[in-house]
Amino acid sequence: MPFFDGQAGRVYYRHWAAAQPRAALVFLHGFGEHTGLYHRYGAALNARDIDLWALDEIGHGLSEGQRGNFGSIEDLAANGGMLAGLAEAAAPGLPLVIAGHSLGSLAALYLALDDPARFRGVVISGAPLAPLEWLADALANGQEEVDLDPAGLSADPFYLDSLENDPLAFTGADVAALFGAAFPPAWRRLERDLPGLAPLPVLAVHGGEDQVAPIGGVLGWRDRLKSLRVAEFTGSGHDILNEAVHREVAAAVADFVLRVSQ
Repeated sequence: MPFFDGQAGRVYYRHWAAAQPRAALVFLHGFGEHTGLYHRYGAALNARDIDLWALDEIGHGLSEGQRGNFGSIEDLAANGGMLAGLAEAAAPGLPLVIAGHSLGSLAALYLALDDPARFRGVVISGAPLAPLEWLADALANGQEEVDLDPAGLSADPFYLDSLENDPLAFTGADVAALFGAAFPPAWRRLERDLPGLAPLPVLAVHGGEDQVAPIGGVLGWRDRLKSLRVAEFTGSGHDILNEAVHREVAAAVADFVLRVSQ
């Protein structure tokens, strides 16, 4: 099984290889997920001649670490950088795009900010780019554990079945405590540094009914980050890559990756 030594132990990763790749997408998933939930995303990108590389975050899936405890966004970004190195070594010169979902989107942005010349673009999905009201309320009430309702994440029956029956996926954990420690410093860094990410192209795919990271947090950046394009999917929830509109979302991502890779 493919592992590499990461920031908090061994990190499991997957590579969905296109027959004749024109670009590679390095993907960092969200909290409570793992790479096994993204097989059809990999297949959709492969069909458009795009390689997909993805890892199980610290404390997730088959990677080592205390279950659910992802360490820090800096740790996630460092592991993402190692995965990008594996992609670069496998196909030198192949255009590389960094991507992340939800928590992973913050790590992807950190990587892009730290080394923008390494990537042709950035794809973020369900990105929490602004303070979250529900998180502030949970912290104010001393509520560390939050159990997310899967039905509020996606309307796709295949994905909901995976969340319910996959032993490697979870929706209940010390979300407020972990996010409360990691997110405020991340928001301060984005406030300070993200406007300087231009001219690196950034695509945000986001559900219009996202209750975890409301789309307003992304829309608020359109005037400040000129290279940002937002693709809103009306009626969709937080896990937009695994929503009922997953085919349309994957197509939008593929179009972007191939365009910036020319």
